[in-house]
Amino acid sequence: MINKFERLVSIGKFRDYQAAGQVNFRKMTLIYGDNGGGKTTLTSVLRSLTTNNPDIIRSRISTNYTAPQAAQITQIGTPNIYHTFGSTGWSITFPDIEIFDIHFVNENIYSGFDFNDEHKKQLHQFVIGAQGIAIQNQIEQNKADKAASRQNQATIELQLIQQVRNNLTRDLIASFLTIPVAQANNIAQLIVNAEAALASANANSIIQTLQTLSLLTNIDSGIDFETLVTDLQTTSQSIQNEALQSIFEEHCHDLETNTIDGAEGWLQKGFGYIESKQNANETEIFCPFCKQAINDTIEIINAYTIKFNAEFNSLIERLQNHLTSLQNFNLDAIIQAINNINQLNIERIASWTAHLPNTVQTPTFNIIANEATLRTELHNIITSVQQKIQNPSLAVATATANDFCLSLQTINSNIDIYNQSVASYNLAALNFRANILTVPNAQLEVDRLKRIQKRFEAPIAALCNQLITERQNLRTLELAYPPLVQQQQAAATAFFTNYQARINHYLGTVFKTLFRIDNVVHIPPQGRATQSKIGYKLTIDGKDISFVPNQPFSAKECLSEGDKSTIALAFFLSKLDIDPNRQNKILVFDDPLSSLDTNRRTYTIGIIKTLFQQMKQVVILSHNEYFLHEIGKDITAYEKSSLRITENFAAKASIIEPCDLDELVKNDYFKHIEALEAFRINPDHSKKDTVIGWLRNVLESHLRFKFYKEIRAMTGQKTFGRLITFLDTSGVVFRDNANRATIISNLNLINSVSWKPHHGIPMPNYTTIGINPNTLTAPELDNLIQDTLNLIDVQL
Repeated sequence: MINKFERLVSIGKFRDYQAAGQVNFRKMTLIYGDNGGGKTTLTSVLRSLTTNNPDIIRSRISTNYTAPQAAQITQIGTPNIYHTFGSTGWSITFPDIEIFDIHFVNENIYSGFDFNDEHKKQLHQFVIGAQGIAIQNQIEQNKADKAASRQNQATIELQLIQQVRNNLTRDLIASFLTIPVAQANNIAQLIVNAEAALASANANSIIQTLQTLSLLTNIDSGIDFETLVTDLQTTSQSIQNEALQSIFEEHCHDLETNTIDGAEGWLQKGFGYIESKQNANETEIFCPFCKQAINDTIEIINAYTIKFNAEFNSLIERLQNHLTSLQNFNLDAIIQAINNINQLNIERIASWTAHLPNTVQTPTFNIIANEATLRTELHNIITSVQQKIQNPSLAVATATANDFCLSLQTINSNIDIYNQSVASYNLAALNFRANILTVPNAQLEVDRLKRIQKRFEAPIAALCNQLITERQNLRTLELAYPPLVQQQQAAATAFFTNYQARINHYLGTVFKTLFRIDNVVHIPPQGRATQSKIGYKLTIDGKDISFVPNQPFSAKECLSEGDKSTIALAFFLSKLDIDPNRQNKILVFDDPLSSLDTNRRTYTIGIIKTLFQQMKQVVILSHNEYFLHEIGKDITAYEKSSLRITENFAAKASIIEPCDLDELVKNDYFKHIEALEAFRINPDHSKKDTVIGWLRNVLESHLRFKFYKEIRAMTGQKTFGRLITFLDTSGVVFRDNANRATIISNLNLINSVSWKPHHGIPMPNYTTIGINPNTLTAPELDNLIQDTLNLIDVQL
């Protein structure tokens, strides 16, 4: 589907348009615009896109343009497709667009009704189809020339088969002749690659048995290096400091709990007293508070000793555990496992190398820089721990632990790098194995490339040029061959016969015209004529219409502009009817109502709504907002987009912007109120159904306007019935709120009487509500009108 016009530059009144805001197309896209604003320009851009004819856009270059013409249209896809127009034309065409506009009418109808002999060919095109099929009758051949041409071709083809070899057959010669010269670029290397692929195909049974490389496992030493370093640095003094700190904190807490504020300062003063005594070399020191002697038998000193012993013993236990972990670490087994994997992968790489392309990178094994150094590092750290165990009170250097830890980290990092390269190698090997061709297909590719190589060798190229020339000569002869012309003429007759029933269906059954197409006959070329004709009759009310000027019932006198548009529209719709691919087509109507009367407009709306269900997308452009609004009714907001072409008269430039069609047509509210009031004065009960529709429309419009702010909170479709339910349940205050129940009841009654079939809404039970619109009497209808006007004027 079309997504949007992204950009239009120097095309008609679109001087420098860049899409902004919600201007995306949907399945039903309605585009409103005044005449002369740019609707036909948009249609012309789409016609240029679908026919790949850049001249259509170039002919619409903007006046006083300052920038090169450019356009971009996006097509919905995954991802979106960008159709870009520039100096060389369109980047990508979009063939599935069917367009009905004034150009279609002019090319298929008006041009044929210019009433002179030259335009009878255009009438012939009108008869056989919208495509304007021209039956060309160029009969300038003879059978002898064609036979000689075929014999010459057979001789050259045999020479090519003998000289080119490499399984060239007559069936392949057509494609052999059209090989682009660019395909011969780097052909020698391509042949080498193809022969390698053939070798792989022949060795496929072996390749399928080859195993991929194995990954290494990271080393998990089980050694807590962080704790080990800390324990190696731990001394008896540090344990003592930790013990004293713990006892000090407990003593301070006890003092503060027992009303001693600033316990730490208090203890500091006591410590200063003792320290001054010690500095005076006093042999006996007494507590300044209780006068007791201070010595090692005091409980707090004992507590310190116990704490120190506990921490010391814990250090010894941890050191022993470290030693056990280090002694249990089987470095030789780990090194052997790593080397075993490496040796296994070396053997597998040797097997793969004979088959894989040179572009596949072989993994580099560089895990352990020096195994002897690594063993020495392990030995050194074990020695350091043993030294610490022998003398726990002294710190031991931590360099051995740090060195061994760093070495293990480096090895694991190397393992990760190695495993990544192994994974890449395995992926390349598996992809290579999965894409191995069968032997026949690989041989076909080698033959194809060698044929390409031979194609541009001088002797072969000369034969090819001779054959191409001879085939072109034969084609020229065949185009003029009489049986081919007759076949084309027969196809034209069949083409019209298929369309005739559908065209007459639209002319008679749908649009209720008096025109018909009848008596189709084929007229072959006569004399020096080179184009066949189809004779037919266009009739009105059973009388033949003449295309000869100044004759009774001439086309000029019988066909109005509206009639021509109707015939063209019937012809266009007939084409869609028998198109087997219409569900994939995009339909574009540019002002299809031009020159149509009210009844034909109504029929056209119904046809468009039907086509909307049958086609991928429908785009309608019109200057008639009521026509667009009527088409858009009952189509969900999700499937519908309403846009507007707005012209900046000062800049003489147009843009595309969102449009609210409801806003454009909302004045119907006032028209229908006046019509209801007039109906009460001069009732015409034959218009009962129309009046019921007015009742619904004015009440729905009134509710939307009166309670605009309140209903903004509604979600989903805002149908008349849902509006009533919302007003009832949301507590909206009416002018006559005391009679709220009566107001809601009257609204529901009118909603039920004016019910229209709609998806998801059940048909009302007219027996329950007491009024049946099918049997509604004139007084009952007048009561409904009075209720409606009273709701608007007094109650709501």
